[in-house]
Amino acid sequence: MATDETDNQFATKAVHSGTKHIEGAVNTPIFQSSTYELTEERYAGWAAGAQHTLLYSRLSSVNSDAATEKICAMECAEDGLLFASGMAAISTTLLGLLSHGDHCVSAPDVYGGTYGLMTDELPRFGIEVTFADMTDPSSYEAAIQDNTKILYIETLSNPTLKVADIPAFADIASRHNLLLIIDNTFTTPWATQPIAMGCDLVIHSTTKYLGGHSDIIGGAVVGSAELIATLFPKKVHFGGCPDPHACYLLERGMRTLHARMPIHVDNSLELAKRLEQHPMISSVNHPMLEGNNQYEIAQKIMPRGTGMLAFTVDGGDDAALKFIRSLEIVFEATSLGGVESLVECPFNTSHIFVPQEVRIAAGINPGFVRMSVGIEDIEDLWNDLSQALATI
Repeated sequence: MATDETDNQFATKAVHSGTKHIEGAVNTPIFQSSTYELTEERYAGWAAGAQHTLLYSRLSSVNSDAATEKICAMECAEDGLLFASGMAAISTTLLGLLSHGDHCVSAPDVYGGTYGLMTDELPRFGIEVTFADMTDPSSYEAAIQDNTKILYIETLSNPTLKVADIPAFADIASRHNLLLIIDNTFTTPWATQPIAMGCDLVIHSTTKYLGGHSDIIGGAVVGSAELIATLFPKKVHFGGCPDPHACYLLERGMRTLHARMPIHVDNSLELAKRLEQHPMISSVNHPMLEGNNQYEIAQKIMPRGTGMLAFTVDGGDDAALKFIRSLEIVFEATSLGGVESLVECPFNTSHIFVPQEVRIAAGINPGFVRMSVGIEDIEDLWNDLSQALATI
């Protein structure tokens, strides 16, 4: 993939932003310390509400600050917070900004954990959620009430890979004085920078592409300094802090994001094109396929593409599971965004607690398979998929 000045700037940010060259170290050293010396300067910083004051690692640490600065540089955000998981970032953000009597608009085909939070937990606190169609911004606008505070979207929905028209949602949020919050996990700031398109806060499960090696659990939220300052006390109260070592691994992973993503993207699209022609595949979900009904909006929102792929195997869930369990290179596991290819059926993993009728209405039909395409050799991947499909 050709590079331009913007690519080079992103690559430089990915490699260098935030890194703390303490004592001349090339990488930020791991500060595996729970607490820091209480100096007068740190007392003053804490009293002033500075969330990056090095006081106690449940609040912030050298390693969390380094990783936060790198994510903010790549997302063009003013500030951010790291969490112990993506769900900690999502729940702290929503519970931190919504109160009893407030209302949020989302979509039913968001990540299964997000859906569960919105259907099982937020109502316990008197927070109402209305579900609309993320491919139709007007449906979100129609769902807005007098008490609506937040519009919640995903750049690319999990697992159906529907693309959100971010500028259209930003226009609606602006006209109604609402916050627009987006989960950018599936596309990453390498492919899409939602803040530049009008989003207020961007959430990541850093477990995925940002970490990139399937060896950490983490989350992040970035945006304006004002909103992050509002959320910081909630992070303190809810306790979803990341460990310094996990933050070190996250920073390490982000330094190669720009190098990994083109291979993920190229492999994913090539497999999508080949699967479209396979007699055992009834449908392929990939926004960069020219026949996809969201191809044009995908070219606007995420022209570089995605490493994610979804398809439906003929024969339903039993056939899909037989296919998956016949794979030899591709690994059956939940999660995504690592260098290795992973595959799963959402009905018994990420969306197991989402009612079947909701799954089907969202497009998660029997035989639906979600694949996180890794950076292996493309022919090895295709040969593995082909031999597994031949076993059905």
